[in-house]
Amino acid sequence: MSKTSNTSNRSKSFAPVALLSLTLGGFLWGQSSADENPVAKGPVLKTPAEERIYADISYLAADDLKGRAAETPGLKLAADFIAKRFGELGLQTDLFDGKPFQYFDVTGEPGASPETNQLALTKPDGTKLPLALSDDFQPQAIGSNGQFNAPLVFAGYGISAIEENFKYDDYDGLDVQGKAVLVIRKQPKPATDTGPFVGSQPSQYAFFTSKESNAAKHGAAALILINDAASEKDNPGALLPVSGAGNNPEGDKIPTFFVSRSMAEAWLKEAGKSLAELEAAIDEKLQPQSFEMTGWSASGQSDVTRRKIPSMNVLGLLPGQGDLAQEYVVVGAHFDHVGMGGAGSLAPGTYAIHNGADDNASGTVGLLETARRVVEMVKEAPADKPRRSILFMTFSAEELGLIGSEYYVNHPRFDLAQTVAMLNLDMVGRISENILTVYGTGTAKEFDDLLTRSNEKLGFDIKRQPEGVGPSDHQSFFLKGIPVYHFFSGFHPDYHRPSDDFEKINVEGISKISDMVVFLTDHIAHNPERPTFLRSGSNKIRLGVRLKQGEQGVVVERVMPGGWAKKAGVEANDRILKIGDSEIANREQMDQALQAYKPGDDLEVQVQRDQETVVLKSQIGT
Repeated sequence: MSKTSNTSNRSKSFAPVALLSLTLGGFLWGQSSADENPVAKGPVLKTPAEERIYADISYLAADDLKGRAAETPGLKLAADFIAKRFGELGLQTDLFDGKPFQYFDVTGEPGASPETNQLALTKPDGTKLPLALSDDFQPQAIGSNGQFNAPLVFAGYGISAIEENFKYDDYDGLDVQGKAVLVIRKQPKPATDTGPFVGSQPSQYAFFTSKESNAAKHGAAALILINDAASEKDNPGALLPVSGAGNNPEGDKIPTFFVSRSMAEAWLKEAGKSLAELEAAIDEKLQPQSFEMTGWSASGQSDVTRRKIPSMNVLGLLPGQGDLAQEYVVVGAHFDHVGMGGAGSLAPGTYAIHNGADDNASGTVGLLETARRVVEMVKEAPADKPRRSILFMTFSAEELGLIGSEYYVNHPRFDLAQTVAMLNLDMVGRISENILTVYGTGTAKEFDDLLTRSNEKLGFDIKRQPEGVGPSDHQSFFLKGIPVYHFFSGFHPDYHRPSDDFEKINVEGISKISDMVVFLTDHIAHNPERPTFLRSGSNKIRLGVRLKQGEQGVVVERVMPGGWAKKAGVEANDRILKIGDSEIANREQMDQALQAYKPGDDLEVQVQRDQETVVLKSQIGT
């Protein structure tokens, strides 16, 4: 009997366990004594596997772990729990300095303290005008940290738009080398029907990144941004938060600040100018109104901090045997969630424990159950131990942007070139109508047929998605040239809300999915031939974002690394309005609009960001 046939028989032996029925919605009610009120005893668990799964998910999704967010005791408790389970199963856990934890840092939200962030202007008579942090100004994370003391120059909109048959340059004839430049937000609003500023949509020159890099290229010592008249009218006196102009300090950067418009109006008035008149003159004539504010200077310091938050992945290894033992099959799941809510919650304004039973305690316990069953198979037939090593890996910081898995593929414990496949479980706890979505079926030549074989006894209604990119940790491996499967039971109204609790989990469904993952893992680990990687698992064009569920319209929840959206500058909470010339009101319209594009095409997407409409452009990756 061949390895393939033997693998098939052994893996399917778990199917009868999985097919036992469990209805989580029903509870048995009973009384321990005649004078006590009825109490809920919990769901009926009909197999040892279901008991294990339910016990594990009840712990990971308990209130005591407070949502397993980054830098919380709950995340560490979850990591320790997983490590203990790995050890109990006999997996090798002395992988990083004798422990199973691969530590890495997550960059926190940028912040600024008044002790190290200052801004002041000095008038021609020597009078110093200090500004108050948060009230009068905010440093911007888009710029660099540093000190400056420099003459002050007004540079209009800070734009250099030099195109065929068109030129507008606020820096033309203006010496800003070593000087601080005062710049208006957005772009001119000309009456003439020519050039890149025509229409209601902002051009690339209006972006904060364009203004900052342009000032740096002209040698400015610092950039001071202020609201244009329209933005000020919409939100009087508002300052951009520290990350409001962006959060990427890479490239040509200078200290950058945002100052209240009323402050700038007062400075310009004392310098003999009117900000409103300067702005109106630019709009009317489409001619720069830049000038040096003689005798005025600006000084200050930007010190935007990006605190490092410690986090970890947890790994356990089942070594293979023979000539393929140095090749690896990865089974992965993330174990973090969004804690008490905040930016990751789809229940705005709610400060409550988000237990994340489905997302992703379900995938974590599915991984643990898969590991247990594979180990039991080895114990039953030690001579038939898998040829390839199997690496069980749980990731943290997935909810912050696949950070844990991305860290692993860039700092692998074992040679990534010898990692032959990755199987990922994320949100597998809400199987309904027996439907299971499996991504990655087109990432290896053998995967579609192999998935069919794995489902012969289980009978899932499988929705196959060939692509290897998507908003979970399998993407990190696929982008490194590794075939992937990703198992997903579907979205639901409790997604990223406090109501995602373990009482709603379909335990039988997790057990059945574990059967499937066992079959696939065992087959790949035994097969003499490694899966044949296919780079283009799908012809579908994806933006590389995770969308918010339950929101009106198409709103970005998270930007995934390595995709078009990351390259183009899409941000969380952007609302997608148009793709090319197509207006977008729902997910279906977005997918349909993207069908018109292919790798290598230039793609333009219009988004609403706060009160602004922003147009983002970039080439679709090949």
